[in-house]
Amino acid sequence: MLSKTEGGQAMLWGTIIGDLAGSLYEAACANGTKVVPPPEAPLFPAGAHITDDTVTTLAVAAAIRESKATADGLTTCVARQLRYWCRRYPGIGYGPLFIRWYESDTAGPYGSLGNGAAMRVAPVAWAGQSLREVLALAELTAVVTHNHPEAIRGALAVAAAIYLARKGTSQRDLRTYLQHYYPLQTPLAAIRRDYHFSACTADSVPEALEAFLASHSFEGAIRNALSLGGDTDTQAAIAGSIAEAYYGVPLALKTEAASFLPDPLAQERQRFECFIKNNK
Repeated sequence: MLSKTEGGQAMLWGTIIGDLAGSLYEAACANGTKVVPPPEAPLFPAGAHITDDTVTTLAVAAAIRESKATADGLTTCVARQLRYWCRRYPGIGYGPLFIRWYESDTAGPYGSLGNGAAMRVAPVAWAGQSLREVLALAELTAVVTHNHPEAIRGALAVAAAIYLARKGTSQRDLRTYLQHYYPLQTPLAAIRRDYHFSACTADSVPEALEAFLASHSFEGAIRNALSLGGDTDTQAAIAGSIAEAYYGVPLALKTEAASFLPDPLAQERQRFECFIKNNK
């Protein structure tokens, strides 16, 4: 197992790597064709690209930094940063309701129960100084758009999993804690057999959590998520974000993933990492 501290703190690479790994399969699965890469397939297939998972996660990271430097509250900063970054990188997998939201300057939350709040929540688990703070921050980042209780629950579960993983909580104890949110009683193999695409929080976030809980390595968590043949980029991003905190990220994967990031997003990721290190 890779030490969490080997090569420095990983910081949001889990989300980015999972997003890249699942980017090519998501559209086919959404159209009803279950596409599952073989175990020996490259983690970054030809044509892999960042999607809305990476952009919205880095927008939340930027909002956390901004909220600490201004008098504006976190929800105001999240709304502003989501609109800025999503307008800068349009057409990469956003849902139609979210597109309508970010193209407007004034739209409020729209009751979505989709997994968008869970997929972008990772930064709060690195910024929060306690589980209570992490959960409070997670809800604030969710309700800007996804104010449905199911969406909020998914964001809380993912944020808590990342925070507890980076604090050294075992997978067994993580499973016990996460059962406050979801039953998590179906083995991954059983999920895989009958699973189909869903971007609803209740039908995709528990499966992403199970992909991590059934893993034995960082890469294994991402491949577990891909093997479900569902919302592959988001589920792999979520599983990867928890696996990053638990296992660390191999330097070779970080280096390869960095080649897919446009400079502005790479710089935002780096700014957030420096912000976290300077505010420990």
